[in-house]
Amino acid sequence: MSKVVLVTGAIGVLCSLLAKALVAKSHRIVVLDLRNEVADKIADEINKVGGKALGFATNVLDKESLETAKKTINKAFGICNILINGAVGNHPLKTN
Repeated sequence: MSKVVLVTGAIGVLCSLLAKALVAKSHRIVVLDLRNEVADKIADEINKVGGKALGFATNVLDKESLETAKKTINKAFGICNILINGAVGNHPLKTN
């Protein structure tokens, strides 16, 4: 059964590969990253191979950013069923 899968930190090798691999199971993929161009690039790659994906620029350390993404994602794909949280918060300029 198709699920909505949210993947944070899509720029990372592991998370981008996980997002692409989930297409084989017909899941709808939501790619979140700090940079819109990165999220869109991964989503475009998924869509080109017949998957269904959306990319969003979202800061997982910012509640307002997450709330905005949630509303858009829920309208487009429905409620998220699976979270793959690959976003890292260990950058020296980020909060912990």
